Amino acid sequence: MKKIKIVHTADLHFDTPFKEVGEVQSKINKEELKEIFMDIIHLCKNESVEILLLAGDIFDNYTLNRETLYFIEKAFEKIPNTRVFISPGNHDPYSNNNFYKLINWPSNVYIFKENIEQVEIKELGTTIWGGAFNDKYVRESMLEGFSKKTDKINIMVLHGEIANSKEGNEYNPITLKEISESGMDYIALGHRHGFSGINKVQSTYYAYSGCPQGRGFDELGDKGVIYGYISKGAIELDFIKTSKRNYEEIKIDISKAFTYEEIINIILEKISEENRRKNLYKIILSGEISDKFNIDEGTLKDKISSKFYFCKLIDKTTIEIDLEKITNGYSMKSIFAQKLIKELEKAETDEDKEIIRMALKIGLSSLTEGEVKIDDY
Repeated sequence: MKKIKIVHTADLHFDTPFKEVGEVQSKINKEELKEIFMDIIHLCKNESVEILLLAGDIFDNYTLNRETLYFIEKAFEKIPNTRVFISPGNHDPYSNNNFYKLINWPSNVYIFKENIEQVEIKELGTTIWGGAFNDKYVRESMLEGFSKKTDKINIMVLHGEIANSKEGNEYNPITLKEISESGMDYIALGHRHGFSGINKVQSTYYAYSGCPQGRGFDELGDKGVIYGYISKGAIELDFIKTSKRNYEEIKIDISKAFTYEEIINIILEKISEENRRKNLYKIILSGEISDKFNIDEGTLKDKISSKFYFCKLIDKTTIEIDLEKITNGYSMKSIFAQKLIKELEKAETDEDKEIIRMALKIGLSSLTEGEVKIDDY
């Protein structure tokens, strides 16, 4: 049975601002993303990959630098024996003014420019299908009414969001029914930034590869590409990790800690040195601490930052309260605590409870000798 070797990637978002990590780290992240893309190019070259599928959002709106355009052009020139197919997405729609028209694309690259098109590769017995966003929103599915059942290997590359309800969405709301009726052997999807697993509905396999490198703390864990073989009615595909470093979020209970050193020791016990030196961490501090210890996130970060490649600290601790003691009396602190505890008991949503707990923490801290910086909350 004829097999086609492919790599499926998406959502590179070249020159994304990386606003969460600051200007210096942002520059490093942009360069590392280029390194990861070159790793993908080398994978295609070293493994004699026949087809590279890029399912949209290669660019990130209007933040792209000219040197990145040149970099992309030269990268594809390094794999002349790999056919490259790109389906523009909502962040890089193919329109009158777009970055796609600024690159002198090598002859092995094909960009889909409108609703579903096809490219036949006779020597491979394969047809590649794909479509393009022409605006940042596509509110009707490109797959609506589409069905092509042939004896060739049929592969589609498409940017879009699988619709989970009748309301659909604004990003090419394809449905599982449309996927099942498409006649495709494999649909390479882009838009979701996490690997979906390899899925199947009727005789069609489909997957989101996710992005090859996380861009923020909403894109946690390993990132990568899909690599392997597609044949008529069958696939042999695996997820291959490409991320050099991951974004990780961890919640750490620091109850009873009363010094910065104690907090640091608790954190270092929870995260291995190897991971601390490699990944980017958001550390959410939780638990109950004394109202006499006011954590300053800036001070704590200065003390611990040398132990991490990158870390961001969020203080979500609450004040340790002896309810019987603090509500029994007529001091300012007691009256304040009594009122907020009553409000907490009446709160109906988790969001309201969180706000009241934070107000209680700030208020009790301000009524002690410690300094309170409202801006920190």
